[in-house]
Amino acid sequence: MALQMNYYQPEFEIIIYNCYWKIESENGIQGGKTKLRVRFSCYKNKSIADISQNEYSHVELEFVPDLNSADNFIKQAYLYAKTLPFFSGAVDV
Repeated sequence: MALQMNYYQPEFEIIIYNCYWKIESENGIQGGKTKLRVRFSCYKNKSIADISQNEYSHVELEFVPDLNSADNFIKQAYLYAKTLPFFSGAVDV
């Protein structure tokens, strides 16, 4: 699972279209049942993300997981991210 959306890169003042945002498989989620810290990395596409090369940017966020949810923490992190203004308009890919 990942998210896809256009991303405005402020350093270079450009829009990168259809960026692929994924939670890193190593150290992408840290924490425990009271709070999780999640790192989403932005890549050009899925194949580049799969080899974790040439990251455009990243975003870190925190949330309290729902221990009663049927969704695992990774799924909960993606669902939570889509509620934030930064990921407004992002779609599941």
